[in-house]
Amino acid sequence: MDGKAITRFAEKIDLVENGCWRWTADDNTNNGYGRFSHNGKPWVAHRWVWEAINGPVPEGLVLDHFRHPQDGCIGPLCVNPHHVKPVTQRENVLRGNSPSAHNARKTVCSKGHPYDRRDSRGQRRCSTCQAAYSRARYAAKVAARRSADHVGQLLAPLLPSPASRPLTLVETS
Repeated sequence: MDGKAITRFAEKIDLVENGCWRWTADDNTNNGYGRFSHNGKPWVAHRWVWEAINGPVPEGLVLDHFRHPQDGCIGPLCVNPHHVKPVTQRENVLRGNSPSAHNARKTVCSKGHPYDRRDSRGQRRCSTCQAAYSRARYAAKVAARRSADHVGQLLAPLLPSPASRPLTLVETS
């Protein structure tokens, strides 16, 4: 690796007591990760230093900050290559703090029942709540049918009987 680039990189970090390497230069304002330019190519700083030490990130994997703020790491501005590791994109997302990650970590439904099955689309379901929903839906359908029957019975005396309706012939060609 280019000694000049390493020196230039090192000038842009502060060592923190908890072991983090705080990036002090430009950061990407969209996501907070440090930016570093090498040979005219823009890099995410933690990826550049990781690849400088370990070689390219294996195909199909991304670098994940496995040390999080709750573990004492400063997060996206930490460029310590020992605080990141290659993982799949799915694992990276699920270990984060996004709504998808939060929901993936849930083991019970909103009523406290365990997720104990998957539906035909692979979505986790609580069979207790699913059964209650099915019973309520069936009861609503039965009630709607009874209501329609009742309305029909109320209207029947007001409608002409089928025998009193004139028959109309429809010509067909």
